[in-house]
Amino acid sequence: MSKSQQNRNSETEGRRPEASFLVQELVTSFLDYLKKERGVSEKTVSTYEQSLREFTVFLVEYYGGTQIDVNVLHSIGEDGVRAFLVELDKRGNDRRTVRKKLSSIRSFAKYLVKFECAAREFTGFIGTPKAKKPIPVFMEENEVHEILHVPPASPTDYRDNAIMELLYGTGMRVSELCGLDINDLDYDNRLVTVLGKRRKQRIIPLTAEPITAVKKYLKVRDELLPDDGESAALFLATNGKRMITASVYRVVSKRIAKVSDVERKGPHTLRHSFATHLLNHGADLEAVRQLLGHESLSTTQIYTHLSVEQLKKVYRNAHPRA
Repeated sequence: MSKSQQNRNSETEGRRPEASFLVQELVTSFLDYLKKERGVSEKTVSTYEQSLREFTVFLVEYYGGTQIDVNVLHSIGEDGVRAFLVELDKRGNDRRTVRKKLSSIRSFAKYLVKFECAAREFTGFIGTPKAKKPIPVFMEENEVHEILHVPPASPTDYRDNAIMELLYGTGMRVSELCGLDINDLDYDNRLVTVLGKRRKQRIIPLTAEPITAVKKYLKVRDELLPDDGESAALFLATNGKRMITASVYRVVSKRIAKVSDVERKGPHTLRHSFATHLLNHGADLEAVRQLLGHESLSTTQIYTHLSVEQLKKVYRNAHPRA
């Protein structure tokens, strides 16, 4: 090896190679195409750019060169993409991030084929990693009991008590709660009618506690209702308008934080608690599905895992040999 070659090697040793101007130019062209021809948002374009810059730099390393020329683009195979996904996993990227980066690469590959910069779409047989379903966060029954028994001292306290009782007592979504009108509750038959996803209507039975809490709130509700308020809405903000989901989230989060250290403290935690406690007390899975308004039973089955974990906990605490 000549002295000049040794010098060049020492200068580049330990330095991460950069993608060639050609590939960078193609990435830039692709991003412009997304913005001008496809009308993709700036935020999405920025996500694509970050993923593709990372991918092209990896390809340089993977193919052992200092640049990627046209020949490499025409012959690039799925092995390079798979190796990139493995590298992402080694770096600690979660599956959701990997899915996003692979989606960016797929779109880029299709663009390269469309404009004859690559011989074939090199991600066609690569499966998208399945996203892990997060385990629902729920509260213990004694914690729920505590947040449902806060002595009211103002109209908003009565309102918040009714909100907590309805969310836990029915498992309804926060958007469904905010959409409730006064006439949606049937006190005689102990039923509430909610408008769920895709505007599907369902009827949920009520226990005595939510009904009592709502009736107490209605007695003081007019104090929150100015002349230009929304008279039909069940739950009103202090300005007399229908409550929005963000406002309900603040109410619920504040209540939960006082009694529990669960990771998530929003209205959905009460929905998860509702479903989990029903199953723990022997409720039928299909009945829980209907109460929650799930399209598929598979969506509801996540709660069976929680129920089994609860049984294990009871077993560990009660069995003499556990």
